[in-house]
Amino acid sequence: MDISAFEKNYLQIPSPVVELFDPLWNEQDIRLFFKRDDLIHPTVSGNKWRKLKEYIRIAQDNPKKGIISFGGAYSNHLYALAFVCQMLKIPCIGIVRGEELSSKSNPYLSQMEAMGMELYFVDREYYRKKEVPNQFKSDDYWIIPEGGYSLHGIDGMKTLVDEIQQDINPDYLISAVGTGTTILGLAKYSKVKTMGILCLNNATEFEEHVEDLQLSLPKLQLSKDYLFGKYASRPPELVAFCDLFEKQHQITIEPIYTGKMMYAVDDLLKKKYFPTGSTLVCIHTGGIK
Repeated sequence: MDISAFEKNYLQIPSPVVELFDPLWNEQDIRLFFKRDDLIHPTVSGNKWRKLKEYIRIAQDNPKKGIISFGGAYSNHLYALAFVCQMLKIPCIGIVRGEELSSKSNPYLSQMEAMGMELYFVDREYYRKKEVPNQFKSDDYWIIPEGGYSLHGIDGMKTLVDEIQQDINPDYLISAVGTGTTILGLAKYSKVKTMGILCLNNATEFEEHVEDLQLSLPKLQLSKDYLFGKYASRPPELVAFCDLFEKQHQITIEPIYTGKMMYAVDDLLKKKYFPTGSTLVCIHTGGIK
């Protein structure tokens, strides 16, 4: 099965766009749309497929022994990769942060192993180097950086921009920022203002990425005001916001990425940050397990 057949038979591409309504933005004559990339697939949801697609295409067109990538114990990226490789019969290896872990440490690692991913656990100091262990020769495998961050991942966002612009002429595209792949792709391929809501305390790393990739993105804005402490922390006000958002709009969001983004958008609307009459498109990047 090739990429086209996989998308046609298993994925919801293009993902739907829905308009959300709330007195807060209605009174400012602002239209807010939600790009439901979380509905692409239950396992390969959100931006995971868009970041993986070009790598999978390359791996199919130029076969090697398989694919190697990196992630933590609850990595949505590795989870999605394991499923895709199982469906497309591509061997894959996951380098997992935490030498104390095993495939029995949580249900996601167990499922990844059951899907055929070979799990290789390394200590945190080694993991920071993002190096392939010596027993695997790098030249024998396609290497996908942690989270799919790369030019290939960035280029995978072109279809996301195309899908949005087929239906809507937005003033702003807004996304949560982890590695930065999604927001950089949005900024590269769209001609409108793009706003990234930083979800990790990695602004310096993000700026280095932009410089290393020699990207000129004059309409990109990065907000560092909604980190809520350490990564994956769940402060009560953020959890309460996610719960209220789900009750109001019947859409589940999590407090790690999309929840922070929508909290930020809500707060910025309260502060009347966006010009009256603006059209916003916010990206639901998945992450719901």
